Amino acid sequence: MPLELLFMGFGELGATVLEGLVAEHRVRLVLTHRPDFTGLGGNEVLRVAEVHGLPTFLSARATEPELLQRVEGLGPDAIVSTNWRTLVPPALLRLPRLGALNIHDALLPRYAGFGAVNWAIREGETETGLTVHLMSDELDTGDILTQERVPIGAEDTATEVYHRLLARYPGLVLRGLALLEEGSRGQPQDLSRSAFYHRIGPRDTVVDWNRSSLDIYNLIRAQSDPFLNARTSYEGSELLLKRARLPRRAYCGTPGRLVRHAEDGVAVACGGAGTADARGIILLEVQPPGRDPVSAREFFPSMGGYLGNP
Repeated sequence: MPLELLFMGFGELGATVLEGLVAEHRVRLVLTHRPDFTGLGGNEVLRVAEVHGLPTFLSARATEPELLQRVEGLGPDAIVSTNWRTLVPPALLRLPRLGALNIHDALLPRYAGFGAVNWAIREGETETGLTVHLMSDELDTGDILTQERVPIGAEDTATEVYHRLLARYPGLVLRGLALLEEGSRGQPQDLSRSAFYHRIGPRDTVVDWNRSSLDIYNLIRAQSDPFLNARTSYEGSELLLKRARLPRRAYCGTPGRLVRHAEDGVAVACGGAGTADARGIILLEVQPPGRDPVSAREFFPSMGGYLGNP
């Protein structure tokens, strides 16, 4: 039997779940952010709502008295949240008959908070996944209804993992709603194992060439487009690092030194000199300010320079 829902979400993730919901349930109201909210760009949720003729309410933090009154009048069975960007007020969470659920792009309790896909790759994880959980007053701490695991390959970028997860969002949300309707209240999280991560900003993507080859490689692939790219500087200007690979042999020396053209790219020394992690890295594609991405071999026609913090 179709449920009466309040949907709250943003961006491509929100739009993907909303499309799945309208096929099986009745969405009474779509709560979303303005397209320019926190500079995140266009909002696909608004376009999906328009296509399906769904009523919308634009909000930053879902605290407006008129919103609470409207939702109370609708009397929804459940709230579904996907990529809502702020903490949801408890007064709203307590209105639906069955409860409020959220889908998070990690295997909670690990990687709670923001940028879960990026952080998981940066930390060298070999799997991630999705969690549908009941919403509580504290972000990403509610009881878990269902989860699905997704592998992370050794060369996968955040873009590839994101799309692998995206395809699974609608089905897992629908499974969570079915469990909620059956009376499931989920399993409590072991919060002693929880780790909350902050949003990733430009300073968080600066390459430290003293780190190991693997650390730097993981940072570059974790910050693939459309996410903030890994960055360094060259001759006083910022340089974005678009693609890289681990070398087949070691290229050593002072961290940040351009060593040679090699392996279809440019070898850069990194890690502590004389240590096992000082194998270097192969840059394949970079992007200087105001220009399109370019191959690293083309951008660095000669060797001997240094990369450093911008």
